[in-house]
Amino acid sequence: MRNRLPIAISSAALVIVVLGVSPLGGAAIRAGTHATGLSGKASQGPRGPRGPRGPRGRRGGPGRPGQRGPTGAKGATGQKGATGAAGVPATQRWAVVAGNGTLVRSKGLIATTPVVYHGSGQYSVFFLNQPTTACAWAGSIASSTTSAPSSGYLTLSQGTSTNQVDVQTYISGGTAMDQPFMLSIFC
Repeated sequence: MRNRLPIAISSAALVIVVLGVSPLGGAAIRAGTHATGLSGKASQGPRGPRGPRGPRGRRGGPGRPGQRGPTGAKGATGQKGATGAAGVPATQRWAVVAGNGTLVRSKGLIATTPVVYHGSGQYSVFFLNQPTTACAWAGSIASSTTSAPSSGYLTLSQGTSTNQVDVQTYISGGTAMDQPFMLSIFC
């Protein structure tokens, strides 16, 4: 009796195997019965027709940027270009005047009496062959030596002559006083 149980189990397994791989077992599968094989999976029938295609899904967002590529080699330096034409020179008309009205240095002033001192910080500066009415004037209190000038300011105005600029110098309190100055005109 003890040997009958293993023999029965072995016999049942043999029948399952034979039916699964024999023509009889294959006929049962083709007929559409759902026989299970040794794996325990149900067999499938023939595939049905394909259904219509569904609507397209939403587009995904942009992807992450990729890694930066390697830096390329530096190109060769180009040839040197031709020298350009000379530009307009800087102002050629200026004066450095001491507080007593003495001309220290200048360029573009008339030769005879280029600066006239009128007293109490009032001066007239005369430029050579240049109507100052068509120019911009720039002036400042400035020492004509290595010492620093005293604090003060100046005013500029058109003189009675077309080539003349009048300069009035003042100390910081507003009193007219002799001060050294520099004057340039830009035309």
